[in-house]
Amino acid sequence: MPGVATFGLLCLMIIPAPGIWGVLIGGVCALAIVISAMLWLLDRMATRLLAWRGRHRARPAPRRRVVHAGPGITRKV
Repeated sequence: MPGVATFGLLCLMIIPAPGIWGVLIGGVCALAIVISAMLWLLDRMATRLLAWRGRHRARPAPRRRVVHAGPGITRKV
C-alpha cells in the first residue's frame, strides 16, 4: 500500500491531475502513507512490548539451596 501511494504521489508531481481529481488522488495517497506509517510505529511498539514481557516472564524463580547428606552417612539396610 505505501508503495502504491508513493507511486501515485510521484505521478501527480510529474503529471498533475486537473482540479478536484488531483486534490482527491493526492489526499488519498498522502492519507495512505500516513496510515501505513502509524501502523508501522504501532507494530514496532507492540513488538518491543511483547519482547519485554517475554524477557520478564522467562526469568526463573529463585532456587532454594539443595542440602546433600554428605559421604559420612550410610543407608540403613
